Amino acid sequence: MLKPKMVFTVLAVWWAFHIIILWILNPMAVEALINDDKAQLMNRSLGYIAGTMSMLIAFIFYMLREIDHSKAKQVLLGTGIIMVAAVGIIIASNMSVAEKFPTETMMGTPPPAVGLWILLTVYTLYVALNSDK
Repeated sequence: MLKPKMVFTVLAVWWAFHIIILWILNPMAVEALINDDKAQLMNRSLGYIAGTMSMLIAFIFYMLREIDHSKAKQVLLGTGIIMVAAVGIIIASNMSVAEKFPTETMMGTPPPAVGLWILLTVYTLYVALNSDK
């Protein structure tokens, strides 16, 4: 459980899961929340681009499973630091959405997903700082 290879696998699965969110669920949310056709097209396109980038990130994390231990720890440390920033942005974004649109529950990141982001961040940083060969 405390091997970088396992963390890279978990991160690859997490990012691959985002393909479902961005390619399948995003178009439905866009249609439910946005009335303007141009805005719908733009938001759907951005979702497809983000889904493609998620697939790329998932592939990269999957391929990183084979790098040597010291390099893996460095990559995980950098990834963990970036994930801390992402968690901060997600939480700030959710707070802003809740303040501006208190009745629109679909607009923010779901609380279970935020919790999973936090757990993955802690797991990534813990393995980066504490794993031994």
